Amino acid sequence: MSTKDKAICIIGAGAWGGTLAWLLGEHKSKISLWSHDKAKGDEIIQSRKLKTPCELSLSNSVHVYNDLEHALEDAELIVMACNSQSMREMMEKIKVILDKNKLKTPVVSVAKGLERGSLLRMSEVLRQASKDPNHPVCALSGPNLAFEIASGKPAAAVLACDDLEVARGLQKALSCPTFRVYSSDDLIGVELGGTIKNIIAIAAGISDGLNLGVNAKSALLTRGLAEMVRLSKAMGAKSSTLWGLSGMGDLFATCQSPLSRNYNIGLQLAAGKSVDEALSIVKATAEGVETTYAVCELSKNMGIELPIAEQVQATMKGNVTARDTIMSLMARPLSVE
Repeated sequence: MSTKDKAICIIGAGAWGGTLAWLLGEHKSKISLWSHDKAKGDEIIQSRKLKTPCELSLSNSVHVYNDLEHALEDAELIVMACNSQSMREMMEKIKVILDKNKLKTPVVSVAKGLERGSLLRMSEVLRQASKDPNHPVCALSGPNLAFEIASGKPAAAVLACDDLEVARGLQKALSCPTFRVYSSDDLIGVELGGTIKNIIAIAAGISDGLNLGVNAKSALLTRGLAEMVRLSKAMGAKSSTLWGLSGMGDLFATCQSPLSRNYNIGLQLAAGKSVDEALSIVKATAEGVETTYAVCELSKNMGIELPIAEQVQATMKGNVTARDTIMSLMARPLSVE
């Protein structure tokens, strides 16, 4: 292994986790990929290929494991690519192994969501599960559609940590010639930007599914960004972060691409499907669904109005039709922008 490379363990062999393993494996010396699904892990180990988001051949730098302890062995950086609702359980398992080996390995979340029930951001969940408020925890977010990255197309992201020096120290480990990573100390803003935009992406899918046109969608995205800023600022984020890669950048990518799972959920809702039917059609984790419920509960608790998020939630609950959702937004009282 090159002295310049960190040994990285990626937890989760889904579309994004697998893509990161493939990408980093093309340019780094030692990457571990752990799959919670033993059958899937065995298949990858045997074939040396990933099937999602497209077929990818893994380099010899990537070592695939079903055993968590072996996957974490010698890891200098842990990337959590599991979904937001399983993050706590996964970190609790990892903590046992880290404690056993007396390690305090930095952890990076790449999930974009809030934990339902606690309404906590992923960095907060990770710190709680580690039982160490000083454990180095980061979040990686940005306009990162897995299929495009897996196709060799360039992309950028931002790595955030409360301690900027930690983020700066790790950004090189996650950077590649086609994947540029910036650093930030606004952990709250980076996490919430990547989280809330998934709700707006569902609304964008509804708008396109109803063929409402560019004008309506442009207005929707603009007001959606305003909701992202409103809630994030109230929770301590910097407004400027939401104009960056993890906010506006991710919003644009997720709300216009058929590769976006959350956008596709919106398309299915516009076609009259229930949220459960939409999820079964998309056949992949769409963080925006759980996030919508969590964000609406959070905004209610904080007394913050988020009209788009509220209407998306009403649609998913079946309280209104997709078309009624858009018309309700149009019928809101006139106000100053």
